[in-house]
Amino acid sequence: MDLVVEISGLIVTAIVVSAIATRWVRTDEGIMQPFFVIDITALLLLGPRVAMFVAAAGAITRGLVRTRAAQPLPRVIARAVTAVIAIQTTGLAHWLLGGTVGDLGWPSQLVPLAGDVAAYLLTTRASADVIEPLLSGEEPNTRQRPNVLIASAPYIVGVSIAVGLAALIEQQLWEALPVAAVPLFFVGYAYYDYVHRVENDRRRREVLESLDQGLSVLDRNGFVTFWDDALEHIVGCSRTQAMGRSVFDALPTLRNTDLPRAISDALTKSTLTKSTSRTLTRLGVTSSSGARVLNVSVLSVDDGVSLLWQDVTVSSREEQTLKRNEERLALAAQGASDGLWEWDLRSGEFYVSGRWRALLGLPNEAAIVRAEEWINRVHDDDIIVLREALEAHVSGKTDHFQLEHRIRHEDGTYRRFLCRGIAIRGIDRPRIAGSLTDTTERAKEQEQLRSAGFRDPLTGLSNRSVFVEHLGRRLDEFKRRRGERFAVLYLDLDRFKVVNDSLGHMVGDELLIAVSRRLESCLRPSDALARLGGDEFAILLNGLSDEQLANVIAFRIQESLSAPFSIGNREVFTSASIGIAPGLSEYSNPEEIMRDADTAMYHAKARGKARHELFDADMHARTRDRLGLENDLRHAVSNQDFEVKYQPIVSLASGRCVGFESLVRWTRHGEAIPPATFIPIAEELGLIEALGTWVMEQACFAFAHWLRRFPKSGLEWITVNVSSRQLMQQNFMRLVEQAVHQSGLGPNDVRLEITETALMDSPNNVAEVLRELRDFGVKIYLDDFGTGYSSLSHLHKLPVDALKIDRSFVKSLLVPDRPATVESILALARTLNTSVVAEGIENAGEARELERLGCTHAQGFFFSRPLSKEAVETLLMADEPLGTQHQPSDLVIAARREPAFFTTRFEWPERLLSQ
Repeated sequence: MDLVVEISGLIVTAIVVSAIATRWVRTDEGIMQPFFVIDITALLLLGPRVAMFVAAAGAITRGLVRTRAAQPLPRVIARAVTAVIAIQTTGLAHWLLGGTVGDLGWPSQLVPLAGDVAAYLLTTRASADVIEPLLSGEEPNTRQRPNVLIASAPYIVGVSIAVGLAALIEQQLWEALPVAAVPLFFVGYAYYDYVHRVENDRRRREVLESLDQGLSVLDRNGFVTFWDDALEHIVGCSRTQAMGRSVFDALPTLRNTDLPRAISDALTKSTLTKSTSRTLTRLGVTSSSGARVLNVSVLSVDDGVSLLWQDVTVSSREEQTLKRNEERLALAAQGASDGLWEWDLRSGEFYVSGRWRALLGLPNEAAIVRAEEWINRVHDDDIIVLREALEAHVSGKTDHFQLEHRIRHEDGTYRRFLCRGIAIRGIDRPRIAGSLTDTTERAKEQEQLRSAGFRDPLTGLSNRSVFVEHLGRRLDEFKRRRGERFAVLYLDLDRFKVVNDSLGHMVGDELLIAVSRRLESCLRPSDALARLGGDEFAILLNGLSDEQLANVIAFRIQESLSAPFSIGNREVFTSASIGIAPGLSEYSNPEEIMRDADTAMYHAKARGKARHELFDADMHARTRDRLGLENDLRHAVSNQDFEVKYQPIVSLASGRCVGFESLVRWTRHGEAIPPATFIPIAEELGLIEALGTWVMEQACFAFAHWLRRFPKSGLEWITVNVSSRQLMQQNFMRLVEQAVHQSGLGPNDVRLEITETALMDSPNNVAEVLRELRDFGVKIYLDDFGTGYSSLSHLHKLPVDALKIDRSFVKSLLVPDRPATVESILALARTLNTSVVAEGIENAGEARELERLGCTHAQGFFFSRPLSKEAVETLLMADEPLGTQHQPSDLVIAARREPAFFTTRFEWPERLLSQ
């Protein structure tokens, strides 16, 4: 029964206290609420569950009272929930810290009670900052909160009261409650009186801080007789410091202002006339609160002067800031390279800065005009886009206005301008303001940059990327519509490298420019011309009625280029090899057309230059085979995948072998490739130096081995073919020395065979190299003599040891009425004191005739085909004469029957390309 009485009493008390406190106690975190005492009393006596009901009853009561006071229902609910959570959290902290329920042992409860206060404050603070705003649909509170220790001071008083009440109730001293209520009442009254006085002082300070006017009164002697609180706050000078003193003693900084004279005049006038007033503005005062700016009104009254002080610090600073901004804006507008403008959308006034007008060639003066001053100058092609952009921004569809457009200058030309702006909406005077930037020169530079990316800088023609893109569009159009035919011409200038090397790159560049202009003159308006790079050009022929028209234009180009070019006071000649690829729907991309036209061009160049060829499928197959052959040849040179064979050189008098000519052979994928095929490719690819050096080393080592193994064989020399590119190697002499020394041969054992064409390419340089070789001890053979373009005037100056008569002359020896070419060569050799070796002897009659004419040495199938190293050793072991006139053995006959495929010797490109 006692428990029911206690619970009921606490609940009723919580309801009554909550109702009363809600009405006359201000809710503030720094003020301890009366219901807090009741909640803690219930917690100490009956535990957290009962305390939760007591707290809930009080919270509901406060919510009902606040609801009637127009409090939002969500916030009332949030605060009720907060009260329940707070008392539960407090109960949990009380239990965790060792607090007891119903047994108030002292002082063991000090720590739990302190924890109760901290838990209660933290929970209510978190709820007020987060839970209540979220339930009320508001933003969480982020303002600065007082320190928990400072805020807990009044709550400690409340806990003390709660402990006292709990002790009385626990001991059932019901008769003592009225007695205890009297001091508790006075304590509570004193507390709340103190709270209210603190609150009133706070509100008073807020009011004073909000006031910007103060009042003071001076007597006839100028001493202060009144100094109000507002003035004390404004100037930072207390009433005590000011009363009975001169105002200038209280505020010394005012002595050097007009205020002393104004007060003196007012005191004088107060004794002579009616009251008058005067206002002094912007007086500076330095006080403990900082620098202030004041307006002081001086009013003469009976028996003295009244001073009305107005604090204008904030407005003065704002005015100064505004003035500075205006000055900065005016200065910026005057010095900026952009023009500034503002358009009042309601009145239609259009303000433009002086720079804005200057950009359009108008007088450099700011003015207010109509918007038509701008709109009417806009280019007709840009006016619609401008209106749409302005309407979109003013209506709020875009965040800012920006448009580049053309505006008519005062000189009548149109210049490009970038106009930017931003609108201010939702006010009495909606307007849009921005800047105007002249972008004419920048637009020109960007156009030049774009053109630079698409134009050849030397000739001004389109470059490769533009041409290929144009060709791709033309191919797509042709495949879609099957319209008029088209073709691509791929041009490469002949002998351009010779012009560059002999006359210089400046002349070469001028020649390219001149060729570009002639090519343009040969084309129709619908055709397109591009420079692909170097001396290569491409032409797209459009609107072809038939494919023969491409041939006609190609002939026209050849005829145009045949006339000499006048460059640098000299005449320069050139021609072009042209490949033609007709446009077909079978092509999938423009690169395939360019590839086939390029292939046709190379076939035209290979067939004698200064001509054109039409692409066909066989060309592509041959080109593909050529690429494969080139790749395999590179690998073969890298891996030394070749074989050197040796053709015997015999003495016609005895028929015995006295030396060998070394010949290179290559087998690709099981198929023998003729030297006439792979040697020119090796020359073109720059592989001939490495290949020739390898052949020289192999030949020297093989011949040295045979000399050591067959010392009585009568062998005298080994010959190695050398290309013109090898002769021009800077280290060629060192390579020869190295091959001779490392093999163990003597220099006199080696013969180097060179062609007439190699001698005549650069006779002076070649002669110097040959002299160095002969000084070293190596002998020089002139190969294929009589087939080239040698000059006898140079020949006698060249260090040559032997001439080799070509097969083309030998085969005519037995023909009736033959020319006496061989006799002439033999006579020349005797004159030059050189030896002679005849090549290509195929029968006994040719051998006998050569011997009769005085030729001493020969080689050919009649004696032996080129042999492998093993076959050579078999031949040397047999030690028999070669040739049928000496009744050769079966072994020699077998040697003659070596495979007949390799009928071509190690011949060089100069001769091969001339055939």
